[in-house]
This record gives sequence, C-alpha cells and structure tokens, in this order.
Amino acid sequence: MRIWLNHETPDWVEYPEFFITICTRPRHLNQLCLPKRSNFILRSAETYHRLHRWHCSLILLMPDHLHALIQIPERRKISHVIASWKSYLTKNLGIRWHYGFFDHRIRRWESLNEKWNYIEMNPVRSGFVKNPEEWPHRWSPEGTDDRPGHPRTSGTLVRTKLSSLKL
Repeated sequence: MRIWLNHETPDWVEYPEFFITICTRPRHLNQLCLPKRSNFILRSAETYHRLHRWHCSLILLMPDHLHALIQIPERRKISHVIASWKSYLTKNLGIRWHYGFFDHRIRRWESLNEKWNYIEMNPVRSGFVKNPEEWPHRWSPEGTDDRPGHPRTSGTLVRTKLSSLKL
C-alpha cells in the first residue's frame, strides 16, 4: 500500500522546490515530443507559471515522461495542481498518463543544482542529442540559465525539426 506524505514545507528547508517526474502509458511510446504536442505542453506549463499556479524553474519533456522543478503556493496542494494540469493536457491532446507522479522535495541549493543537471542531461544520456542545449523540448522562465542562479539569454520555447532526433 502506498503511503501519502505530508507536503507542507518544514521551517528548516532552505529551498521549497519539488523535483517531479510524470510518466505516460504505455512506456516507450512517444506522446510528449511530437512537434505540436511539445509546444502545447510547454506553453501550458508556462501559462501555469504566469498564472501563479506554480513557479516552474525548468520543465523538460522526454518521449514518455517529463521532469520539472516547481514550487507550489502554500495554499494549493501539489497533487491537485498536477492532476489539474494532467487533466487539461489529456482533454486537449489525448495524452495517457500513469496514475499520480513522483515528487522529491529539494531541501538545499546543492540538491537543486544536482536535479537541474540530471534533468538537462536526460536527453543526452538517452542518446537523443550530444549536448543538452540541442534538446528542443524544454522551457524555463526568463532570467534563468542551465543552472540555478545564472542569467539566460532567452526564455522562449525552442522549435527545431524533430527529424534529426532519434525519437
């Protein structure tokens, strides 16, 4: 039986951010990195960010799962925010999701940096690209870079031809 944990931020936590992973079903079926879908998903994440449903530092799509670094306002429950977003994407794109999601609370800046690097290197480890900068299916807001605390030259959605990627 799965045990649901309390997600209130303890006073001692330096960085109240979550590393989340959301998977699609069935595994190994590309539902997220198709050109129109990818753009729609990233724009919806950006909209949630703009509407303050979450603060998204980084979201990166892989063909059958996604990773994100998000903060949720204290008045909201992370499970409700994620469920609402998944439902919206299902209604608009027909994505089939696994039930729930995986979350890990970031407690220190060092952990945030480790998770950021893990997320950015995911398409490289999977053999889709040689450098993380080549992966088009990511979004982070203006003012952030490939690592927390570094300026970024652009925060716009990246569009490239997917024919060159091994999806």
